[in-house]
Amino acid sequence: MRHLSRRGRHALLFGALVVAALAMTGLGAGGMNHTTRPVGSPSSVTTAPAPAIAMTPSGPVTHQGRWLTDSGGRVLLMHGVNMVAKEPPYEPNMVGFSDEDATWLADNGFRVVRLGVLATGLMSTPGVVDNAYITQIAATVDMLSLHGIYTLLDFHQDGWGPAEGPGVPLGDDGFPAWMTRTNFAYNSQTSFPLYYITNPAIQAAFQSLWDNAAASDGTALRADYAQMFAALGARFAGNADVLGYDLFNEPWPGTTWQPCTATQNGCPELDASELDPTYASAVAGIRAAGDQHLIFGEPFTLFNFGVSTTHIAVPGGDAQAGMAFHMYTTDPAKEPNVLANAADWSASTGGALINTEWGATTDAAAVSRQGGEMDAALMPWIFWSYCCEVVRSLNSPPAGANLVDSTVGALVRPYPLAVSGTPTFSSYDTAIRALNFTWSTNRVGGGSFAAGAVTTFSVPASVYPDGYGVSVTGGSVVSGCGTSEVSVSAAPNVSSVTVRIVRGASVPVTCVPLASVGGIADRPNLVPEPSGSAATRARDAAPRSAGRTTAYALAGAVLAVVVAAGASGWYLRRKRPA
Repeated sequence: MRHLSRRGRHALLFGALVVAALAMTGLGAGGMNHTTRPVGSPSSVTTAPAPAIAMTPSGPVTHQGRWLTDSGGRVLLMHGVNMVAKEPPYEPNMVGFSDEDATWLADNGFRVVRLGVLATGLMSTPGVVDNAYITQIAATVDMLSLHGIYTLLDFHQDGWGPAEGPGVPLGDDGFPAWMTRTNFAYNSQTSFPLYYITNPAIQAAFQSLWDNAAASDGTALRADYAQMFAALGARFAGNADVLGYDLFNEPWPGTTWQPCTATQNGCPELDASELDPTYASAVAGIRAAGDQHLIFGEPFTLFNFGVSTTHIAVPGGDAQAGMAFHMYTTDPAKEPNVLANAADWSASTGGALINTEWGATTDAAAVSRQGGEMDAALMPWIFWSYCCEVVRSLNSPPAGANLVDSTVGALVRPYPLAVSGTPTFSSYDTAIRALNFTWSTNRVGGGSFAAGAVTTFSVPASVYPDGYGVSVTGGSVVSGCGTSEVSVSAAPNVSSVTVRIVRGASVPVTCVPLASVGGIADRPNLVPEPSGSAATRARDAAPRSAGRTTAYALAGAVLAVVVAAGASGWYLRRKRPA
């Protein structure tokens, strides 16, 4: 597939296998129906410029229900990117992530980076935290903070860990070999993402953590896991530029994963017996270190396909916690299911929400569609990934040929960064670069804002190299024109405010051209190309070469799909880029 990354292609095939298995159990695409959020019509109020006032969000970030909030109580709808260094020494600065990258991210409106932290870097020796590694992670956090970018610390893994033992490959990245307890299960050494359903050794390694088995040092795995978070908490407690913690990237439900595909209800028993106690141990470690940052647990990976939900508890039952989730479906029609399931989870638990992975593609149409769905759902999001879907290489500056124009043109967009009220509607038309956003002046969690409170919009210069216009219904622009952030204040006694930002001078408040920073207006693929047909997607997702099949007998339906798809061709091992 020309525009889909290896992670994206593999996730597509993996999801197809699971979805096909679900179809064989009677779960169809029509099983989940959700209505869209109703939107009211704002009143018409004449707009007028006013003096600029402070508008930059400030930490610490907390939450009210699903909404992330800044220290002033404004709702944060941040856009961001992932940055994970998956090779030794697992340090972003050592793979080329630098101040130049942070500058580009800030200039283009990205205000959060999900930064990978790997157990192989944190605790390569049993029971001994590598504080030098944490210092290197902290250096990147500090560098990002200088550009007004928050960091979400992501405990990352893919396929449990890189090795079962000396010279014995297992998955890709994550846990060190001394924490890898496979109980002599067969190691098929298959590759991402099929290793989750085809490699019994990987499944057994996950199961050992869920069962809280002892690591090679005799300590319970959950205690080692919690110790790592306690060390991070001790280092980052009180750092207002840290958004929080993502406790576990894409957890897999061990050896008993099949029930999770049986119904749309997911696997509530495994949520309760495996994820909940594991997450609770990490929360206890963080809080014992005096760290009060937000904490996010992820549902089992199968949630991300949009065919089943989750019943995980708010991690540790903590007041400052919520759920981070991903969106990787095989059918675009299921993408709204993922977002609706996440919103339903928050409505039932009161937990915070953030999407921490989507995309994994350079296809402009897919990026535009999925980003639009996230924004319409009023969801803060973090795109996968900075390298190599936004920049081709971390060894070159983020400029010119090193930028992936198809991704950048669809991903970089204006959006409401911090909202003094409750968001109710958002849409962005990529083709004409027009943002429409409405919010209620009611403060989330109750109460109201003081007069003059502002809602801040990120307006990247690269989107509007020839200037932009702003129209406001129910308020007025109170920031200078031509800036990369625009502030709007609600008029007295209004219940809602609507803002429209467009290129050029076609609206009442017109802003002068922005400083030239290499705009995207003249780049190809600004207007998304039409999506490929289903037949084309199926053709491009087909295996590239024949390889050996696994000796492990999968559950009947999944095995049949694997064989029919010739999925063994994906078993050729490779290392995915950070």
